[in-house]
Amino acid sequence: MTFYFGDILPYLPVLLHALWISVYVTLIGFAAGSVAGVLISLARSSGVRALSAPAGVYIEIFRNTPLLVQLYLIYFGLGQVGINFNPFWSAVVGLTLNNAAYTAEIFRAGFESVPAGQREAASALGMSPVQNFRYVVLKPAVRNVLPSLTNQLIVLFLFSSVGSVIALPELTNELSNINSLTNRTLETFTYGAVLYYLVSVAMAMSSRLAEKTLFRW
Repeated sequence: MTFYFGDILPYLPVLLHALWISVYVTLIGFAAGSVAGVLISLARSSGVRALSAPAGVYIEIFRNTPLLVQLYLIYFGLGQVGINFNPFWSAVVGLTLNNAAYTAEIFRAGFESVPAGQREAASALGMSPVQNFRYVVLKPAVRNVLPSLTNQLIVLFLFSSVGSVIALPELTNELSNINSLTNRTLETFTYGAVLYYLVSVAMAMSSRLAEKTLFRW
């Protein structure tokens, strides 16, 4: 058996476009999920049972069920009750809901890492609760958990490959299509592995750069 990677080169534009879709849904899911994660984390730590209990249940459900099953429920399950999402929005909703559960726990650890005395000092200086949270709690917390958030972003990007099961034209889906056309499994998925690796490395390097510039203080 001979291996020839040149057979896959004509499909490189298709792979790059599919890679962009993978990155795009990941960034949307991560951004929206992170905002939701902050709110869920605050609800869980609020001490108000009406807020903390549902937040805890949400985190437990989405952290302890596979993303693939969640996507099936969103794409196929909701369709049975008349709620229809196309593959793109199904993937975005699934990644957002899944990511929110994980980032909620990440942010909770970050918020708890900020010394209570620091928050008390801000209150003593006359800061409102919103100002206290924004300037005294949120920024140091994000700085403390940035490596964990970066890891979650990379994991979410890699998990976006499950979008192929609902016909989302992302990278893994196109790799499967090209493989069926060329019958070059090793060559095709080697290209895919390299693309996934390069983007993951770029995300990690961007995080380190952000840590040095945005959090220089």
